[in-house]
Order: sequence, then structure tokens, then C-alpha cells
Amino acid sequence: MLLTGTGRLAPAGPSPPWAIEVRDGRIAWIGSATGAPDSEERIELGSALVTPGLVDSHTHPVFAGDRSDEAAARLEGQPYTQGGILRTVRETRAADDETLERLVEGRLRAALAAGTTTVECKSGYGLSLDEELRHLRLLARVAERVPIRVVRTFLGAHAVPPEASSMADHARRVADEMIPAVAAERLADFVDVFADEGFFDLDATERIARAAGAAGLGVRLHAEQLARTGAAELGVRLGVASVDHLEQLDGPGVAALAGSSTVATLLPGPALVLGDRLPPARALLDAGATVALASDANAGTYGGFGTMPLVIGLGATLLGMTALEALTAATAGGGAALGRETLGTLRPGAPADLVAWDAEHEGVFALRLGAVRPSRTWVGGREVWAG
Repeated sequence: MLLTGTGRLAPAGPSPPWAIEVRDGRIAWIGSATGAPDSEERIELGSALVTPGLVDSHTHPVFAGDRSDEAAARLEGQPYTQGGILRTVRETRAADDETLERLVEGRLRAALAAGTTTVECKSGYGLSLDEELRHLRLLARVAERVPIRVVRTFLGAHAVPPEASSMADHARRVADEMIPAVAAERLADFVDVFADEGFFDLDATERIARAAGAAGLGVRLHAEQLARTGAAELGVRLGVASVDHLEQLDGPGVAALAGSSTVATLLPGPALVLGDRLPPARALLDAGATVALASDANAGTYGGFGTMPLVIGLGATLLGMTALEALTAATAGGGAALGRETLGTLRPGAPADLVAWDAEHEGVFALRLGAVRPSRTWVGGREVWAG
């Protein structure tokens, strides 16, 4: 298959007119249309903006219940605490598999309809061994029905459940009991920890992260969202794939990330909803850190599944990024945060996950703020319908 176009190929592609040869689900060749290889199947995309499929590298889709009343309460001055997470845990534990699968499938299809072709999906609203395994298994079942790439992350250390005697006790269970069980069934690619004030301290976080590494799983961290704890530097020292949120990050934290392979994943949606500081995107980029943008679509602090075009627009309009920087962070940056260096890129060997947008320039993400949608989408070289 040969895709051709006279529009922009972004964030980094040859000038128009261009062509992309797709073979066996991957980009086999990319360059000027005048030098394109022969192909029996040619698809002309005209002046449409064409990008890699968006990579949403931080979501929490497995939950039941509604916490929109909490958003209203925060607007009246009530602080965000872990009680909200535990409310969702109760409602999710009570939901049957059929209900949860229906909810998850709807959320993944919303992401696909908005140009996301890879989504990282966390557990974390179960917090017991049986519930966390149940959620990871049903993610796998839903992923078989939806033509989107799913990367699973085990987040048993999302909060301390009521049955645990302490934070340290739950961290021990996560490290010594849950992670080996998850690894034995190959239910996740990563382990995550909510390393923040009121959740898991640095000692507990390191114990869990080292257990994940010993089990052959990657590590990512919720870090520096609510307070400056040093979780970003811990993540760098441990070599984790990504530290996410970073609203409270300061100069030393920026410098630590800039000198490392750990990706800084920024989540402007919940930062806006919670009304706190915005993450220092410009400082991170200027220092040379690798930056990703993701939605953090979840049960209680940002419910926007299928909003990666808006997230790109927020990066460009609120975080001081250019449109190209924001688009890169939502494609190649997300791929880097998931440890997949070719994901979200336009180069030979990369997955042929491509989106032709109903637009002609990447500035549309800043201009329309979430109102732009794909006209056509391919995942692994196969055109997909998001409905």
C-alpha cells in the first residue's frame, strides 16, 4: 500500500508531495512522491495533515461509578484527597465483568475515534490481588475487540485500601505478592506507583519499583503532582521509563530529568481540573528532557477519554510548547514513555499507525482545542473504523 499526499506530514516528515509505503504493518519507505516505489494500492490523501497515530501513555480506564460531584466540590474549595480513589475502588469492586468490559470498551473506542492508536491502560481501582488481576485480564479481553494498541500497567499502589493496616503493609503486599502474580500471568508491561504526599513514600516506592524490576517489568511513577517529594529524582536513579504529572517540579528536578533517559510525562487535564500549578514544560524542553503529553483520563480528576487532540492543544496554549513540540510529545514522546522508540514516529521500521486529519496544519490543535477529528486512521497498516 502506498499513501501519498500534498499536505503536511508532521511532526517530522519529508516535504510534500510525499509518499509512505506500508508493508507488513510497518512503514517500509518514506520520501518524496517522485521517488516512490510502485504499488498496486495507492491512497491519495490530498492536502490533509497526516501524523503518526497519537500515543496516550497515561490512562486509568478500568472503573465504575461517577465522581463528577467531587469536581463540583473542589470548585467550592474542598481539597483533593485519596478518599476519592477509595470511593471508586468500592464501586469498581462491586461491578461485574460485563459492566466493566462495556465501560472500558467505550473508553478505548472514544480514544480511537479521536486519533489515538496506542493507549496505556492502568489498573489501580481494585487494590486487592484478586481485583487487580481481574482488571488486567479484562483489559486483555477488551483489547482483542478494539483495533487499538493497549499497553497494560499494574497500579496496585494507587492508594492504601481500607483492609490494609498501613501504607507500608500494602506496599509489602504489592511488592511481595501482587507483582509476582501479575508477572507470572504476563498481565502487564509496567508497574506504577502513586509516589506522593498522602499516598506512597519514597521508601515504599523504591521497594515496589525494585520488585517490579526483579520480575522483569518496567516501572513508571506518578510523581510531584501534589507535593515536591523527590520522586522524580528517585525515578531517575532507578532508571524508570517515565515520571508523570510533575506539577510541583523545580529546577533541580528539571536538571535531573534532562540528564537522564527517563521521560517527563505531562498531564495538563488534571492539573487544570485540580486548579494547581501547571507542569514546567518549557523548562524541561529547554533543558533537553524528553517530554510526553498524555490525558490521564481517570475516574476523579479528569474524565476526558478520547481527548488527546485537546491535550495537544493545551500543551501548545497553556504549557508554552509550540504546536510541533506538543504534537511530538503526544506521538514520539508517548512512544518513548512506553519504551517503544519507533512508536509515534514517521520512519522506516515504525508501526504504520497513521492518522489523516480533517485539517491542513498542526496549528489546528491549538486553534480548535479538541474539536479536530481524524478523517481516516490506520493501525498497523490496516484502516480502522472507531465506531
